[in-house]
Amino acid sequence: MTEDILISVKGLHTLDNEEEDQEIEVFSAGKYYFRNGRHYILYEEQAEDNGELIKNRITLKDGCMEVQKKGPVNSKMVFEQDKKNSSWYNTPFGNLMAGTTVTDMSVTEEEDLIDIRVSYELEVNYERVANCNIQIKVMAKDSGLFSLR
Repeated sequence: MTEDILISVKGLHTLDNEEEDQEIEVFSAGKYYFRNGRHYILYEEQAEDNGELIKNRITLKDGCMEVQKKGPVNSKMVFEQDKKNSSWYNTPFGNLMAGTTVTDMSVTEEEDLIDIRVSYELEVNYERVANCNIQIKVMAKDSGLFSLR
């Protein structure tokens, strides 16, 4: 994998109290590093409400993924197979305790592509609110793998 990357983050949330699923997808350019047995994926996204930049860092190692956000939203969420992890999710509107219990997680590594898929249950303030699926595709910028479909 090259240092310059393109990243697609697609999330699907099936909320317990709503009939329709909520799907979001973010595309961004970023940087990739592999150091000390860990994959580091760095990228920025704009906050939906005010357009401020959120700096994101995804760290992968041995079946564990950490997603750290800094900016108008601050959080560090940990995803590990069959484990529940909780952490504060700080937003301009207040702080939430977010809990994730991973039900399925896979990481596929190829020369120019890392494909991460995670299914998990989401709790907010200790109450279960949704089943979630996230797919993260990290592609070498010049690989030709990126397309908008």
